Amino acid sequence: MSLEISTLTKEASAGDIEAQLQLAELYETGFGVPTDRGQAAYWYRKAAEQGAAKAQSTLGQMYIRGIGVPEDYTEAVVWLEKAAWQGEAVAEANLAWCYQMGLGVEVDLTEALKWYLKSAESGHAGSRYNLGYMYANGLGTERDYAEAVSWYNKAATQGHMKAQLNVGLMYAIGQGVEKSEEKAVECYQKAAEQGYDKAQYNLALMYAGGHGVEQDDARAADWQLKAAMQGYARAEFNLGLLYSYGLGLDQDYDKAVEWFTRASQQNYAKSDYQLGKMYADGLGVTANEIESAKYYQMAAEGGYSRAQYRLGRLYLNGHGVQRNESIACEWFEKAAMQGYVKAQYILGVCYGRGLGLAKDYVLAYAWLFLASQSGDDFVQKVFAKVKTKIGGDDELEAQRLANEWRAVYQKSVTTMANQ
Repeated sequence: MSLEISTLTKEASAGDIEAQLQLAELYETGFGVPTDRGQAAYWYRKAAEQGAAKAQSTLGQMYIRGIGVPEDYTEAVVWLEKAAWQGEAVAEANLAWCYQMGLGVEVDLTEALKWYLKSAESGHAGSRYNLGYMYANGLGTERDYAEAVSWYNKAATQGHMKAQLNVGLMYAIGQGVEKSEEKAVECYQKAAEQGYDKAQYNLALMYAGGHGVEQDDARAADWQLKAAMQGYARAEFNLGLLYSYGLGLDQDYDKAVEWFTRASQQNYAKSDYQLGKMYADGLGVTANEIESAKYYQMAAEGGYSRAQYRLGRLYLNGHGVQRNESIACEWFEKAAMQGYVKAQYILGVCYGRGLGLAKDYVLAYAWLFLASQSGDDFVQKVFAKVKTKIGGDDELEAQRLANEWRAVYQKSVTTMANQ
């Protein structure tokens, strides 16, 4: 091998492009020589300077990642463009990504779409997936779910896991295709069997709910475990729930706490909330009001409305924290602004009684009006009492505020659903 390397080096030094490419690949992979990405970049550049598209493409990627050369997006784009104009599909894909993300160039989604299309037409699976994503989200083009599915499908047939998952998601909700939970399961299965954690998680949900397959808690638990073992926080959380309730697994609060803790360490707010409940009830851990409050606080700060409401109750009653009606109302308001009915109700009561807040029947009316839309008889009775306290312009103002707040949290829910 040393003789072969010596010969290759002489030929490469003499300007032989094939020798330069071979030598670069050997140094890059460490086959027959010590791995030396600096040397690999050196020989790729030599070949790239002579117009070798593959070398230009690879050199561009090395500049993007800072492998063998300093990270330099501007330099990356220079080499990627040279290769892309020669029809190098991988370079076209990476150049499109640079335009999409603004790496070394200004963000230009139209230009990104153009290069993804060129690469996709050459059969590049990643570009086909990214084209699907851009059509699905209206990036650089009009939103077109049917076109998105078409490109996702092309990538999926090449074994692209993310594309398989996304086709499944679109079948599950009937977006760009006729809704079919059975086809959604097929797509999830293909990606799940390749080890894709998000697909494993979604497949578990289908088994848990009996969507497109026969309901099976055991198989749901099995797929959740596969995803959780890869550190997917949602699966870790769900596995904790399965252990808590004994669904598909023997009930085991200790293991539930273990999986909730794993997800909590990834700042997954719902797991923080569940740990708060476990400490409150002494399930899998020794009951501890202070620890419970700590986890509710973490979940509340993570934006989880149920935790914000629960934390507000703790401050209102002084459990695990020092009693503070004002702070309680601050957390109730955060949850209420997310549309959490219990928080809207209690916030209305606090305004009506002047508890932790200045008494204000207009604001009490507004929050109780929103809470009353749930149809709860008791809430409606409380609202009816507050309604007698105001009238005329005050009532119109209260209704205006209620409608304004509802529009805010409904918009928030719609935005999250489309992400």
